[in-house]
Amino acid sequence: MTFTMIRKNLLFCKITRIKTSSKSLFDSYMSRFKPGQETCPVCGSFGNCRIHAYYGRHLMDFISSKPVKSDICVLRVCCGSCGHTHAILPDVVVPYSGYSLFFLLRLLGEYFSGLFHVEELCERFGVSQNQLYQWISLWRIHKQEWLGVLADMEVSDWLFLKDLLSYNRYSSFSMGYAIQCNNSFMQSHANPPPAGSKTAQYHQLIYSPDISVF
Repeated sequence: MTFTMIRKNLLFCKITRIKTSSKSLFDSYMSRFKPGQETCPVCGSFGNCRIHAYYGRHLMDFISSKPVKSDICVLRVCCGSCGHTHAILPDVVVPYSGYSLFFLLRLLGEYFSGLFHVEELCERFGVSQNQLYQWISLWRIHKQEWLGVLADMEVSDWLFLKDLLSYNRYSSFSMGYAIQCNNSFMQSHANPPPAGSKTAQYHQLIYSPDISVF
């Protein structure tokens, strides 16, 4: 049995429009999620996924100028056709990270603005300098993967961030990035490969049906 993930899209709007927490978005999405309408990313069968189990994880947001930690309950489904199980992760959740997408974009945005010292940012967001620099390095790697080497040299970190925030549907970017790069944006390490495969087949080929929470 292999544990993989199914990425779902819920950010069908500009991120700057979002005025609620990642936990609220996650809970709202999952309350309407229908496992029976999923396509298994391993064997490709449709309609065979069923609820298998749940597991808890922490998710850090930045709300009202302070870090806020919430607990979410992640659903794992099992494909009745091939037996593989998959965690359901909407794009507001960054795989393998306890920090939400909103937290990371807010922190990096304030860093790239140049208006704050590193020490001040780390104290305000409750992270170490080493962690901040790791995220900056990861951001720049993913930025170059998305834009290409030449375009990456011409687009500053600040401008790229502004472009992400101005997408009419952020999910269009996150889905496109996953398909192009076989990875989630700001995901720190690769997904484990399914059993019998030498490569990590990360993204599903079908990203619908998806539920907008807006």
